Amino acid sequence: MNKQTPQLKRVLGLPDLSFFLIAALVNLNSVPVIAGAGPVALVLWLAGFLFFFIPQAIAVLELSKRSPKEGGIYIWNKKAWGDFHGFISGWAYWVNNIFYVPTLLFYIIGFILYIGGNSTAPFATNPLFMMSVSLGLLWVITYLNIHGFGVGKWIQNLGAAGTFITAVTILVIAAITVFTKGAANDISFSAVIPSLGNWQFLALFSIVCLNYVGLELGSVINDEIKNPDRNIPRAVIIAGASTVMLFLIVTSSLLIAIPASEIGIIEGILQGIEQAATAIGFGWIVFPVAILMIMNAAGNTSAWLSGAARIPFVIGIDKYLPPVLGTIHQKHKTPHIALIVQGIASSLVLIIAAIGSSVSDMYLFLLQTTVILQLIPYVYMFASLIKVRATYGNSNEYFKKRYITLTAGIIGGAVSMFGIAFAFVPTEAVSSILIYELKLILSCVGFIIPALAFYYFNSKKTKLEAAAETATER
Repeated sequence: MNKQTPQLKRVLGLPDLSFFLIAALVNLNSVPVIAGAGPVALVLWLAGFLFFFIPQAIAVLELSKRSPKEGGIYIWNKKAWGDFHGFISGWAYWVNNIFYVPTLLFYIIGFILYIGGNSTAPFATNPLFMMSVSLGLLWVITYLNIHGFGVGKWIQNLGAAGTFITAVTILVIAAITVFTKGAANDISFSAVIPSLGNWQFLALFSIVCLNYVGLELGSVINDEIKNPDRNIPRAVIIAGASTVMLFLIVTSSLLIAIPASEIGIIEGILQGIEQAATAIGFGWIVFPVAILMIMNAAGNTSAWLSGAARIPFVIGIDKYLPPVLGTIHQKHKTPHIALIVQGIASSLVLIIAAIGSSVSDMYLFLLQTTVILQLIPYVYMFASLIKVRATYGNSNEYFKKRYITLTAGIIGGAVSMFGIAFAFVPTEAVSSILIYELKLILSCVGFIIPALAFYYFNSKKTKLEAAAETATER
């Protein structure tokens, strides 16, 4: 059957794509989760960069050169391993973002409540309030992205700009603090070296890997990028360098400003800024920085919501999901049905996560489920990198040296599998390990059952349609 991809608008140039990737990659709100481990957090970021981020960049550059199509990682894995494995990886990628987007919404609300001070603080521990406001924000961002990247890109662009300005502000405050008050944590060589037997450290490494995920997002929206063959590689390099720099700057600055044991899960960055800024007479800066952090979180949310929705859009075109998902808005030229379905699914996740949980447990459950589901397509991607290079050799390759891609595939795949395993290790912030583990396991099982059902029934239907079409042609 001849499947035609609906016409999408190419509206993203190199600056827009670079900002889009930075907005997707640099989630400053997750830094407190890592920084809470203390100075060893710096080693976590560097280890993640060397053993996961660089292999990821190599995989994206190589595979996007060989298969430059809308759908990115889904298309790559389908080409390497067939329709079934392509579908499973695409499903995991999409479902992961159904879980991930709500965690980003929590950050936005947390910052807004932090600005309100003591009068709004009680709402931060109210699951019903957090769920209700998250639902409202989710649908506002969904609505804006239905209007296309011509509108939605400004959320990402402002988010990326807010990220850079925030990082510079935190760095300046930390520099003044260390010269006037001294550092809040020991950042000596001995303090930075981690204990390999510390399972909490290994669990945090999986979250670091999650924070380095996103370079493939540019290829997922390939058909909406101007001159993608030229701009995707350049944007990957720009975003990659910016990402590791920003994470290291913000983490080290936060550790200088506040003791690791006092860093909160959601509002930690603002907490550190407020303490450090007040101590040096710059307390007024907390409000504008909070606005910048809200911009960062909104950009991050918009990038992942809009990018991930392109996966069910392309799978809908392939008819392994309902074909209606593969339609585009007549006026805005966007996959509006896929965006609406993603909004509905994330809404259901928010409601389920709020049942019988504290806000902290809701957040950690969503975050660790996201780690597992996000890294599944990455295991596929690194395996695809190895297979494609071994099968097709030097045909239309990005890297001339085969050992570069093979090494990246092996290391990246191994780290992804370890990241999945470590995601099941609960952190100290979990109040009930039993409930936490049960939710995590049931969520993963709940992910695979509908995926298998969709694939089985839709592949069977597609084969019958193909057979009928062939019979008609004869």
